[in-house]
Amino acid sequence: MQETTIPPDTMVTANLLSRLDRLPMTRTALLTTILVTVIWVAEGFETGVIGPILLLVKGPWGLTAQGTAQLGIASTLGIIVGAAFAGRLIDRHGRKVVLLWGVTLFSLFSALCAVSAHVGWIVAMRLLGGLALGAVFPIPYLMLSELLGTRSRARMIAAASAVLALSYLIPQAAALVMIGHLPVDLAWRILFLLGGLPILAVPFVHRYLPESPRWLLLKGHRAAAQALVERMEREAGCDHAEGLLHPGITAIVRAEYAAGAERGSGSAVLFRRPLRGRFVLCLLICAGASAGAYVLLVYAPTIYADMGMSAQRALVTTIVILIAGAVGAIAVGQFADRLGRKKTFLFYSLGAVFGFSMLALSPSLALSVAFGLVSAFFSTGLVPFTKLFTAEQFPTRARGTATGFLESAGRCIGGVLVVASIPFIQASWGTSAPFWFICAIFLVCLGPVMLRVRETRGMSIDQAGAG
Repeated sequence: MQETTIPPDTMVTANLLSRLDRLPMTRTALLTTILVTVIWVAEGFETGVIGPILLLVKGPWGLTAQGTAQLGIASTLGIIVGAAFAGRLIDRHGRKVVLLWGVTLFSLFSALCAVSAHVGWIVAMRLLGGLALGAVFPIPYLMLSELLGTRSRARMIAAASAVLALSYLIPQAAALVMIGHLPVDLAWRILFLLGGLPILAVPFVHRYLPESPRWLLLKGHRAAAQALVERMEREAGCDHAEGLLHPGITAIVRAEYAAGAERGSGSAVLFRRPLRGRFVLCLLICAGASAGAYVLLVYAPTIYADMGMSAQRALVTTIVILIAGAVGAIAVGQFADRLGRKKTFLFYSLGAVFGFSMLALSPSLALSVAFGLVSAFFSTGLVPFTKLFTAEQFPTRARGTATGFLESAGRCIGGVLVVASIPFIQASWGTSAPFWFICAIFLVCLGPVMLRVRETRGMSIDQAGAG
């Protein structure tokens, strides 16, 4: 798809966006949600597979703390680099094209991990696969936020994200089935091969997934955007209200879509007010959720095994904890619509602090499991909120770039710095020390966010992101 420098007609664009924003869930919107959810399941499996693999191979391979950390963060290092660079590609070439290439590449590199038992080879393949994953991770949130209307945006993103959270338990369940029935050398290879299966979904995504109508309008492809909006209106039984204009949306469209025609505006705008301040606040919101979710995802099996559980019981416990995180992800959409964005962030952050602090103080294994569930509900449940909130803070011309940078920065904090430090923190200060560390991250980020963040509940995505 070629870009165009022809500025879109302000009134036509404002009308199409107003008509799109009023729509309920339609067949096209539902199909889009299903397709990006399938991609999320693939992403979740690929990200979560390293936890049970570490549990399987840590003893037989004699992994040190350094080797464990290298395998634990290799994919995330790739994601950090891939997300940072992919954001600009997403804004320039479209959401769908980058998604298709990303899924294809990370599937191939995941399957290649099964070729060799050499740690260096696996780290390299995880790193390359992470580059592709980094390109894919922001896109489902972008596509849903730019296609769904105000009434369904938060709920559907949260519900789809809950499936992402549940997908993290698939490798745990697969490993649980294999332990005791298959040799370790075969089990970990099968897990990596399963990570290559998403390539089978690429033809369906290519055929049925629509491009973002807001990106189409930004690039001057008004006919394609209009055809998509009219198709969704027919599905919803709505008339083609060619005179409909959302209050205030014309001025927003004039400012944003004129700027969107300028080359380079996508990244430069992040360093100007007011988007610079929003970027910092989004980073603070992502920090705690990313740290808590990653620690539970990567280290829960080994943490509970170190507490005295068998490998099978540790995996079962991790599966239940991940389910609690999925429930939290479903609930966060309802809270975000009912309480607003600020109150929801406060509630979930304090809940995560309570869960992790009680997990650190738990005198028994049973209580450790109980408070692990609480921690997962709030910290993992907060992850889709961070994506929704980020999408609402930036205009369409910079939304992909901003989301990519924030995905990169958030995973650098949670998936690399925190995950890599956990084995050393445990070795120096004991099993409970990482939980206090995560509590501190949440508390440090909470104050600035509550003082400065804007409330965007009830706004169209265009109003919320107007810069």
